[in-house]
Amino acid sequence: MKFKTKNIDITSMAFKNVVLLNKKDTDKLGIKAHDRLLLKHKDKEISAIVDVTQTFLEPGFIGLYKNVYDKLDVPENTEITVSLTKAPDSITYIQEKMASKLPYTKKQINSILRDIYDRNLSAIEIAVYLMTQEYIPLSSEEIEYLTRGMAELGQILDWDETIYTKHSIGGVPGNKVSLLIVPIVASTGLLIPKISTRAITSPAGTADTMEIFSDIEFNAEEIKEMALKTCGTICWGGKLDLSPADSIISSVESMLNLDPDSQIIASILSKQLALGVNKMVLDLPQGLYTKVKTIKDARKFSHRFIEIADRIGIRLECGITYGGQPVGYNIGPALEAREALETLMGHGPNSLIEKSVELAGILLELGCKAERGNGYRVAEKILKTGKALEKFREIIEIQGGSKNIKPEDIEIGELTHDYCAYDDGYVKDISNLLINKIARTLGCPKFKGAGIKLFVKEGHKVSKGQPLMKLYAQKEENLTNALEIIEKNDPAIYIESMLLDRIGRE
Repeated sequence: MKFKTKNIDITSMAFKNVVLLNKKDTDKLGIKAHDRLLLKHKDKEISAIVDVTQTFLEPGFIGLYKNVYDKLDVPENTEITVSLTKAPDSITYIQEKMASKLPYTKKQINSILRDIYDRNLSAIEIAVYLMTQEYIPLSSEEIEYLTRGMAELGQILDWDETIYTKHSIGGVPGNKVSLLIVPIVASTGLLIPKISTRAITSPAGTADTMEIFSDIEFNAEEIKEMALKTCGTICWGGKLDLSPADSIISSVESMLNLDPDSQIIASILSKQLALGVNKMVLDLPQGLYTKVKTIKDARKFSHRFIEIADRIGIRLECGITYGGQPVGYNIGPALEAREALETLMGHGPNSLIEKSVELAGILLELGCKAERGNGYRVAEKILKTGKALEKFREIIEIQGGSKNIKPEDIEIGELTHDYCAYDDGYVKDISNLLINKIARTLGCPKFKGAGIKLFVKEGHKVSKGQPLMKLYAQKEENLTNALEIIEKNDPAIYIESMLLDRIGRE
């Protein structure tokens, strides 16, 4: 079949290639919506899923969404060859897994990953793949195949040095510890080129916060050059083609609020494998609102992570950390940047200091910069003596920022609202879920100055009318929407009096 192209300047969702045909053409050719077509132009070909229109496109034309015409490199109004094609073999592999519960082979996993990367699978098909992992857990061998396969689809960085890193499975707002850990570790001469992510469901990722201080977008050669000079960088991974199928898988996971353990492990470790990491510490926050609810679950998950890391040649230790409430008192890119800098300058909250030096200490022990069990004290000394601050300013400068930046130079939202205690009592609980939701509604991470400043933590005594937190926004509608969320939900900061109830004779 021959069709003339009409290029549509719309990018389809990240996980699939889409083309558009007129209903008269699909009826005549027996093509249905969501069928697969093979498109050929010169020496290039691509598989795409069909959408059908009655009015947008004339018969005889095929509408190519932007990501499709970019890949085919085809000008508008060009004749291309189009044919029906069968579903990819990877769909059969997923169906067989569901029916037989037998392990995937390495070839099958690589085929599934290739089809995800090439946008040959729809969101529904990727969702089935993920749901299958949820109900038929992958073996260690399968997770190793998955991890290596995800890494091998993209760029692999090669270093002549031992590379260290810290990563977190997330789930806790205000977790700005990487901005302290990287300079602490780098100040000892260990090489820690931290590749961070932007926030997907949280108010601020490490990359969003670091962007307050400096540029974060660099290619592989630039990162290597900077890291070899400073021993540390804090960059965004978007310009690196590390484990590229992961972003497609993550987009489906976020829609379904689905995150199988095997996929979490493969997602994190594949990026570290591609980055060339040799030794790492993994932060596993444990708490009611985190991905691991109990200490037992956290220990079990840690051992699984360590087993897979061993299989791919990464020395990994896990730090199970308290995830019952936010880290520090500030949530949101600019507010967290202020708090991180203040902490490096010696004026930070204990929760941020303790978590940072504990995790940094593990890396120092792995790098033989501290004896086993003494890493905390070595890291704490580096922080208290100002060596970490000096190194952080060096990292800021090499990444294009001002090394003389002060906390008060960092702008925060001008629109504010104080959320006050509704009763006398003690802070019983701070809901990470609601804090996340409120902060994102305020505009995080898009609006850097938006966020929340807490005034209390669990166990603090409060009086009715006392401010518990301050909301910051840059747009009036964001502040209004955040206040509506607070009004419609249970308290984000729950207060309980010492007298829980009074019982008397009826």
